[in-house]
Amino acid sequence: MALKYLRDNLKSLKWVLWLVVGVFVLLVFFGWGGYDPSQDRAPEVAATVGDEEIAYEEFYQQYRNLEDFYRQRFGEQFTPELAKQFNLPVQALNLLINQRIMLTEARSIGLRVTDGELRDKILSYPISQNEDGTFVGRDEYRRRIERFVRMPVDEFEATVREELLLEKLDTVLAGTLYVSDAEIEEAYREQAERAKIRFVELPASELSDQVTVDQAAIEAYFADHRSDYELPEQRVVDYLLVDTVKLRQEIEIPEAELEAYYDDHPEDFTREEQVIARHILRKLGPDQPDAEVRSEVEDIRRRIEAGEDFAALAQELSEDEGSASRGGSLGSFGRGQMVPAFEKAAFEATVGELVGPVRTDFGYHLIQVQRHMPGGVQPFAEVRPAVRARLVNERVNEIAEEKARDLAQRIAAAELTEVDELRALAEEEGLTLETTEPFGRGDNIAGIGRAIEFTAAAFELEPGAVSEAIKIPRGWAILRLGEVREPRLQELAEVEVEVRQAVERAQQKEAALARLDEARMAIEVGASLEALAAELGLEIRESNEFGRRGQITGLGANREVIDAALALEVGQLGGPVESAQGAVLFEVQERKRFDAAEFEEAKASTRLAEEQQRLNQLKASIVEMRRRDTPPTYNPRVMELFEVGVGG
Repeated sequence: MALKYLRDNLKSLKWVLWLVVGVFVLLVFFGWGGYDPSQDRAPEVAATVGDEEIAYEEFYQQYRNLEDFYRQRFGEQFTPELAKQFNLPVQALNLLINQRIMLTEARSIGLRVTDGELRDKILSYPISQNEDGTFVGRDEYRRRIERFVRMPVDEFEATVREELLLEKLDTVLAGTLYVSDAEIEEAYREQAERAKIRFVELPASELSDQVTVDQAAIEAYFADHRSDYELPEQRVVDYLLVDTVKLRQEIEIPEAELEAYYDDHPEDFTREEQVIARHILRKLGPDQPDAEVRSEVEDIRRRIEAGEDFAALAQELSEDEGSASRGGSLGSFGRGQMVPAFEKAAFEATVGELVGPVRTDFGYHLIQVQRHMPGGVQPFAEVRPAVRARLVNERVNEIAEEKARDLAQRIAAAELTEVDELRALAEEEGLTLETTEPFGRGDNIAGIGRAIEFTAAAFELEPGAVSEAIKIPRGWAILRLGEVREPRLQELAEVEVEVRQAVERAQQKEAALARLDEARMAIEVGASLEALAAELGLEIRESNEFGRRGQITGLGANREVIDAALALEVGQLGGPVESAQGAVLFEVQERKRFDAAEFEEAKASTRLAEEQQRLNQLKASIVEMRRRDTPPTYNPRVMELFEVGVGG
């Protein structure tokens, strides 16, 4: 899985180096977050694309890889809130889905990887070689793959085969592309033409007291921008809801059934021997004597024995970035997950005992075991809540689906299409008939969220028609299309509040532009930008270096500012120009221009970069087209486990 992650996300890195040095360190010394499939029965399939299924375990591994990538990138700033914004479960699924699409594309045009090609590729990896470059031998190769890559050899080789197949597809697709010399020069100009500015931005909101919006202005603005207020097609749906939350409360599992399930599935409740531990790591550096690092850890040990807090010292002194922020916590781990010396020390320690300094290839560790959990089948009393939750989840999903499909068949057989008929059926069955607010194809639906299958069904129905049972996050639904609202231009009375706000913003921006225009004239006759900023109570900000396609720190991708800055010389004024917040006046600080001689030197590398960009665009278009032709399906259970939606 680590190899797949590298292929999809980190092609610029040498996979073996990153794998052996980086991933292994993080597997050893990093606690994972998110949903743990060992605590509940996970679905077998996470998503389906065409005829191919993506196993839950593969998805979960990809999810963990992504989580680790972002933790590495953002460090302590990677909070649960930020993780939720990134919607990692959906990212992980989409990476795997897109990969499946491209593999299918490769096979459909007859590409194959021979056993010889696979062998040559594997033999080229340092992990397969002795110091002299010869093959390490089958047994040692297997041991290294299982220890460092942490997957069976056949799975590893299947992954490498897929890697080679995708490389072949890249070669074929690249052969269809042509980039002219003129396009190469234009691409280089985009990189070479750079500028830096310093600027002041006057927020339009500060001039709110200088604008007055009357009815005539509102009507004139609406007449000029009426198309901005067009409503797309919307639909209103009545739906019978089989609510799994409500059903779950009604399900009782006899104690004997819980115990029988436990007895019949001992493998599900068998836990490897594990410890929960924390550590403090001081790394060995090339210029740092071994004894010096060991002495540092011995000093830390004495401080803890004297009463200082282990977690506080780990946060301050540990050089394991993954665990330091968590007070050195490594979470729980079993045998075979740590390097041998670390594992031996941790598993032989008594709970609460300080162990160390312990030397490994990473440096010297001070270890404290917080809990030791023996291996074997967990006692029924300990896992009873998990057993009950598992059986309830199975039962509630089965009951809800069966009930919904039965209702759908009864509705179809009796030709029930009127709201009153469906409401009577709902009352008879102890269910609810709910009605949505008008919604469009891409809208979240109140009470449901973004439910792709629900929306798709709603937009396929004719008015008055009833759907089959549809899975939604809350359970199962049977839809009746109540109303179709055709696209239309709204009347002023419907959107007058929004129009008034738009007029206010437009007038405020006009006032901000006018005020900065006055300031520019003052600068041109001798005033300074500093004096202007002080008079207006504004801060002078300096930008990053940017090109024509870039972004300006604080202003974003403001094309008007970028184009103006690239047309000026150092020291010249630009603007005022409208910005998202108001208006901007700027001065060019630095300029870099196209140099023909430098272009000739960089022409070959620029061509490669442009060809790679075109290749990526082509692959993205293939994925988009294939996803449109055969939309992937996401297992709602996966989304429920992570409490996200596929549109997030």
